[in-house]
Amino acid sequence: MKYLMSIIIISGLLPTLAQASEIKYQHCMTLVEGNALEAVTYADNWIFSDAGGVPAGHCKALGLLRLGKAKDAALLLENLVNDMVIMGDADPAEAQKNTRLKVQLNAQAALSWKQAGDLDKSYVAYSAALSGIGANRPETTRTLYYELYLERGTLQILRGQYKAAAKDFTLAIETDAQQFEGFLQRAKAFRKRRAFLKARLDLKMAQRLQVDHPAILLESGILFREQEQNLEARLAWQRIIELYPDSDYAITARINIDLLKPQL
Repeated sequence: MKYLMSIIIISGLLPTLAQASEIKYQHCMTLVEGNALEAVTYADNWIFSDAGGVPAGHCKALGLLRLGKAKDAALLLENLVNDMVIMGDADPAEAQKNTRLKVQLNAQAALSWKQAGDLDKSYVAYSAALSGIGANRPETTRTLYYELYLERGTLQILRGQYKAAAKDFTLAIETDAQQFEGFLQRAKAFRKRRAFLKARLDLKMAQRLQVDHPAILLESGILFREQEQNLEARLAWQRIIELYPDSDYAITARINIDLLKPQL
């Protein structure tokens, strides 16, 4: 889920961005990385003194997100999308760029709502982003489409909507079957539904695509434990400790092994 978690620079999607505004936007985004509070102040001054519009608002939203003000960031991102809808698009080429821009703003609003703990609003924002891509999606949006379904599926697991999560992961897999994450996440959804055979088949496919990835080994151990195959669970988690001894996965694996000891 690297694509969505990274900061999306939107200047390339803006139909008409003057050189001076682009310089301001790039400077503001640099501040987001180094001094988020200063970035918010800079964006506010830009908005009030020079009508910075979407670039200034976007920079401010990401600054707020960095400062831990996820709800404020989400509201601002949604307001930017609403403003773009109200303004409309006269030129077809600009309309296409603005559609792509709204997709990315909605995606970032979804991430912000999720961070703020409002899973329902996050779901709505993810759905809006996916609707913006539409059925006739260009090849250039393939990665974004894949990531959006992965993210929404993960959110559905948190919401306890395991059947819907599995459907989202299936759509991600249909978009790109060479990435292991879709199979791994769908295995989790199947496990939650106690569809253990389907979960095991997905884990085997994930393992084939990415051998001995710690997340796959961790989930494999959990699935074995759910099926009361404690020895197999321990072996899967022990493999993580052997291959990734200093990782967070190894810490989790050790905790899980300790919890199994009374049953072995």
